[in-house]
This record gives sequence, C-alpha cells and structure tokens, in this order.
Amino acid sequence: MTHIMPKQIGDYNKGKMLSVLRERGPTSRMELSRLLGISPAAVTRNISHMLKNGIIRECGSEESDMGRKPVLIELCNDYCYLLGADIVGGALKIAVADLMGTIIKYHEEPIIHINSASRGEVPRAQAVWDQLLSGLKKNFDEVTLTAQPPVPKEKIWVAVIGTPGIFNPDTGKSQFTFFLDGWDDIDIRTKIFNELSIETLIENDVNLDLVGESWKGVGREYENILYVKLGQGLAARIVLQGKLLRGEHKMAGEIGYMLPGNSCGENVNYENLICNDSIIKKYIELGGKEKALSIMDLCRLADNGDAAAGTVIDYMLEKFAVVLLNSAAVLDPQVIILGGDACYFREQDINFLKKKIEQYLPLVQNIVPSKLNSKACLYGAIKTGLDRIEERITDIW
Repeated sequence: MTHIMPKQIGDYNKGKMLSVLRERGPTSRMELSRLLGISPAAVTRNISHMLKNGIIRECGSEESDMGRKPVLIELCNDYCYLLGADIVGGALKIAVADLMGTIIKYHEEPIIHINSASRGEVPRAQAVWDQLLSGLKKNFDEVTLTAQPPVPKEKIWVAVIGTPGIFNPDTGKSQFTFFLDGWDDIDIRTKIFNELSIETLIENDVNLDLVGESWKGVGREYENILYVKLGQGLAARIVLQGKLLRGEHKMAGEIGYMLPGNSCGENVNYENLICNDSIIKKYIELGGKEKALSIMDLCRLADNGDAAAGTVIDYMLEKFAVVLLNSAAVLDPQVIILGGDACYFREQDINFLKKKIEQYLPLVQNIVPSKLNSKACLYGAIKTGLDRIEERITDIW
C-alpha cells in the first residue's frame, strides 16, 4: 500500500496552481480555490509565499456586481526561462521560452549531415552534436548577452532536447538510437550541463511530439490518444487516461517493428515497407521521373497527376491502414493523430484510412492530421521544461 505524505499533497496543489495560472492567465484567489478544489485558506497561504518570492504578481481586479472586486493574480513570465530544442526532420530547431511558455526567441537551421543521409551518406553523430551544442550556446549567449533587455544566465533553468532514439528519462542515457550512428556514445545531458551550467533533459522526439500536440495541438481535448508518426521511420506514442505510456523498456509504441504476416508475402517489418526510403525506391521502380525525397513529396506529385506517385501512395495507404487498425484495436483511442509526413495526407487519403479501418473495426475512428506539424517536438520540449520548472518552484516554499 502506498502512503501519500502531506508534503506530496501540498506540492501537487502548488504545481496545479502554477499550471492553472499559466494556462488561464490572470485568475482570482476564489477562482483558484474553485478550480483546484482546495480551501481558500490554502490558496491564500500559497499565494502569499509566491508573491514574496516574486513568482507571481497582482495585476488588477475582476469585474464584480457584489462588494469588493476580487484581485487577480498572474505568473511573472520573466521569473525564469527554458531552452527547447529538437534535431529531427533534418533541421535543428531551438527556442527560448518564458514561464508562460511563450517563445521569445526561435532559431532554425538545416542539419547538413542528417539531410545528406537521404542521398546515401551516413550521418555523423559527432558533427550533429557539434552543431547542436553550437546552436544552443549561440542562442543562450544571444538571450543572455545581446537581447534587450538581456536575460540573466541564472534565470535559464532547464534545457530539453528532443532526439531520435530510446532514452531513459531518469538517467538521460540513450538505450539505442535510430538514423544517427554513434549518437548512443554521446552523453548529451552531461556535456550540455558542463557547457551551459543548466539542468538538461533528453527525451525521444516522438514522445515530445505527442506532449506538444496534447498541449497546443489537436490533442488538447482528449485523454486517450494514439499518435502515429510516418516518414523516415514509423513510430507511435500513446496517452492513456492523460498519461504518456512508456512501457517497461521505454519502447511502447514502436509499431515499425510490427510484421505484415505471411498473407503479405514479404518477410520485412512495416517500417521497411512504408517509410520514405522504401516508398521512394518503389516510385522509381514504377518509372517515376520527378525528384521526390519523402512521402510528402509523393502526395504533392500525386495531386499533380503523377501516375507512379499515385500508385505508390495507394500501396502505402493500404499497408498503413493495417497498422492503424491493429493499433486502434489494442488501444481503443479517442483520436488518432497523424504526424511526420502523414500530417500532409490529403482529405481523400484520410477518408480512405477511415473506411478501410471501419471494414474490420466496429467503432468509427477519429483520424486527424497534426496541427503543429514539424513544430510538435519543440512545443513538447517546452511543455516538458515547464513541468520540470514547476517541480523546482514547488521546492522554494
């Protein structure tokens, strides 16, 4: 039996109060008490501590027809900041965000060694790492030294990095990595801390995609989500009852390893069948003449009447529908969110997937494209950083 200590309850209430202020903006003490289901006295006590420590401020009053107008409380957005970054999709994206989650600086640049992988070259982990560290240091320095007004270095509390591979969130160590040979050998968390002296969290990019989509995208209204990302690889991530499902080995959702079965007559997994390299190869075999590097390119070509591209897309959708069907049958999600290149599927493609699944599964599936597209991972990094900051703030009082 697990015993919950009073401090755990107190910290939980503090964290929820911070979350409400971040998501809702200015809120009265009475409204906080109502929303959180805690006593007005407890709210007042916590508000007093947060005011004293400069975490929040009073910001005017609420309209009221009766008696004294309630004073509104808001977070001090400049109390602390975070760095968020991802190295997925051939680009390095870096953002600096404040305590409200507002991005105050954004930077994006191509990662040459990942982009060149699509032309048959092997990605070099060390080169990618050098570019990541250089980008982080550059943005850190620009925010803390040249911005007007500059942000004090000690106010940047945490960095969250989204990368390919399976990571242990407790240690930050990679268990193994896809598409980037040698990445497992780099202790990213320790190296960034040594360079910037800030706490660093490392997380799988698809995990962060789903966190971002649940926070700022089409997943906001759902507690049971299947997020499927298709492109250079194939992977899913799952939220059940509002919680990210990781699994015993942190590999929950690695659906690219699913086997098509003997009926398909192909002794390969689905990742080898329907991801970018395989699909582009099939397009060329069918006589495709146009330059295409991704499923997104093929969708565009099919729209423009390219017969080979249309045939390949139809083939890929048939296989992809089986993956979605099997995953939905096990997980029973409220919504299936399509990420990566799949978020660029046309309306007819999504309708095809729905009809195909409904032939075998009695429940109608809600399938929608990602709203955040290539920015989902970055928003997930920001949300993860804000959650960590909330944990640290609750230790202040």
